[in-house]
Amino acid sequence: MGQAPPAKFVVAAILPVSLRRGRLTVASWVLIRTKLRHPESMTSESSPRSVPRSLKPAEALPSVTRLSSSELLALQAFEVVVRLGSFRRAAEALHLSPSAVSHRIRKLERQIGEELFDRVHRSVELTQAGRDLARSTGSAFNELARAFKTNEAGLSRVRLRLAVVPTFGSTVLIPHITSFTTDNPNVEMMIESVSREIDLAQEPFDAMICAGESENNWPGMTAVHLLDISTTPVCTPQIATELGLSDPSNLENAPLIHVSSYPSAWPLWLKQSGLGEMNDAKAIWVDSFNTAMQAAERGAGVALGLDPLFLDREQAGAICRPLPISHSRGGYWLVYRPSDRKKAALNTFRRWLIGLTAEYP
Repeated sequence: MGQAPPAKFVVAAILPVSLRRGRLTVASWVLIRTKLRHPESMTSESSPRSVPRSLKPAEALPSVTRLSSSELLALQAFEVVVRLGSFRRAAEALHLSPSAVSHRIRKLERQIGEELFDRVHRSVELTQAGRDLARSTGSAFNELARAFKTNEAGLSRVRLRLAVVPTFGSTVLIPHITSFTTDNPNVEMMIESVSREIDLAQEPFDAMICAGESENNWPGMTAVHLLDISTTPVCTPQIATELGLSDPSNLENAPLIHVSSYPSAWPLWLKQSGLGEMNDAKAIWVDSFNTAMQAAERGAGVALGLDPLFLDREQAGAICRPLPISHSRGGYWLVYRPSDRKKAALNTFRRWLIGLTAEYP
């Protein structure tokens, strides 16, 4: 056999790829091209004369050197679009124009040879190639973010980043957080109100507080039960008297306050109470249970309260329970990675939070 022509590029797979229909496609990362420093080493090994014995093999370079700065920036833009679900929001987070973000994503798609997003109208949905890539970028960027966090044992101040569902945050955590920070001045709290589903394996939160039926909702994670919750109708005493709400059937005449992120809450409660569908002509829709409670306090209608989170309002006489009917809706949980169970700041916060929620009936 003759000497093989020198190669100009070598394709390096940072993570596994699959061969499908005669071409390489993304399985969990992106194929990165890098110049081969020693093209003469690519000559045929079958011809002793064509490969000098003294020829050194190509230098083994770290994988990171195969990624250019523009490729890293494109991967960053892709990751932010995936996590925020919007090119516009990603542009704001990265301090770029939406067109600059789109340009980076298009460049990434050209390098991979696959479309990463289905661009339908204004919505952004991942293709299969996009989902494969997102699984890896999420883990990789999460690990990088965590690596930048200095070992808390040697710090005088430690940061604890939490993702918290809005209702728990506004009614339980925030009203009492100063008692924690006063007793633990070395812990810097970063609390984000988050309604979407969080994947701790791919996002740089230290822990999250969310609602669920049991610890099985988060496989592979440690879940600590905090509080049981149930739903029951609440309104002002005046509304309850005017509409005669001691009889559940009279809810038909009441404006029901729905929560857009939990549209099945009222239908499920009515079904569990043996009632049929209600007339939605007077329905009011808001974005959270806390906003629904505020609307109910102001006489806008009847909301579903999360018991026991509205006890303060009830004791103050701002709202009442017109019906002695409630249905369990699971509970709130503190969820974190098992590998973080020995972190001092997280353990301190966990103990404090358990003590706080134990005060609720």
